[in-house]
Amino acid sequence: MFKPFSSRFGLKHFQFLAVFVLAFVVLVVALKAASAILIPIALAWLLGALLSPAVRYAQRYHIPPTLSALVLMGLVVYGMVLLFLLMIGPVEQWLQEIPRILRDFREKMADFSGPLSSLQAVTEEVRQLYVIGDNDRMTPVEVKVERESTLGTFLLANLPVLLAGTTIVVFLTYFFLASGDRFLRKSTQLGANLGSRRRIVRIAYRIRQDISRYLATITVINIGLGLCVALAMRLLGVPNALLWGLMATCFNFAPYVGAVVMVGLLTLVGIATFPNMAQALLVPGVYAMLSIAEGHMITPLVIGRRLAVTPTAVFLSVVVWGWLWGVAGALMAVPLLASFKIVCENVPQLMPISRLLDNSSPKRHRRFLRAR
Repeated sequence: MFKPFSSRFGLKHFQFLAVFVLAFVVLVVALKAASAILIPIALAWLLGALLSPAVRYAQRYHIPPTLSALVLMGLVVYGMVLLFLLMIGPVEQWLQEIPRILRDFREKMADFSGPLSSLQAVTEEVRQLYVIGDNDRMTPVEVKVERESTLGTFLLANLPVLLAGTTIVVFLTYFFLASGDRFLRKSTQLGANLGSRRRIVRIAYRIRQDISRYLATITVINIGLGLCVALAMRLLGVPNALLWGLMATCFNFAPYVGAVVMVGLLTLVGIATFPNMAQALLVPGVYAMLSIAEGHMITPLVIGRRLAVTPTAVFLSVVVWGWLWGVAGALMAVPLLASFKIVCENVPQLMPISRLLDNSSPKRHRRFLRAR
């Protein structure tokens, strides 16, 4: 008699797998649909975890969390406004230079491809201006010049969304910081007895400490990379060096993808800045060397192997969160993945997932398998 399911994989297992897949699909659709509200919440949670050590340190000197959180959020808002005012001018200038940069890029690429490609490019431009009619005569096409969109018009068009998201992040981060250990104390009620409650507190403290340490460490590393990039761009003579250092700091939260984007941007910046192609390619080359040194030497040395995540998981996380939440998701992908790994490390039921994401050496995995 034919059995559709073997004894090792029965109908109950198939039903569980189907429910799991269906729940995963529903979760992905919900994350995609509710991105407008989930992005500020996730950003506020990460920012709260980053700033929570400062609030706990202030408590040692009998400063209430409500006051220290208010001061911290005031400094954060002041810093954001100051950076915005400093960067809006250079960003507006470079956005207006994009057509000229692309034109210079095509011209310099034509020098490498030879005269034939130059002739083809000229022919293509002529064909865009004229259309061959029925009588094989060239008929001019009317060209309308539209007003270029600037950064100011973009900000004005999206001002309600930006203000709403910023307000949610600021107030929610303040509430996370001002609550202190109140939520942690309430979570102990989930335990059935005194021993389980102590275990919940111990796990929660370890998770909070490890996540705060990781976020603080990776933020300091990215700021250091941004300062090095800004100094290098200043020495190379690239205008608005502080802008490229700030962008390097932000994009470094999205490994691999952020580095590729920065190399492409700095290539165009180098071509727009220097007449010689060798000097132009030196700009992205210097950034690539700094990024490689940070990713392969500094970050593994500072963070250590325990908090390191396998590169495959990092790349997939950046791609998936970027698809779900756009640029914000790509920038938060690695901190969210590392936080999830830390949670799995401290919860016994989720330890197999943490070992799957772990980037430890093969010797450690072999010792673990022998122990099993």
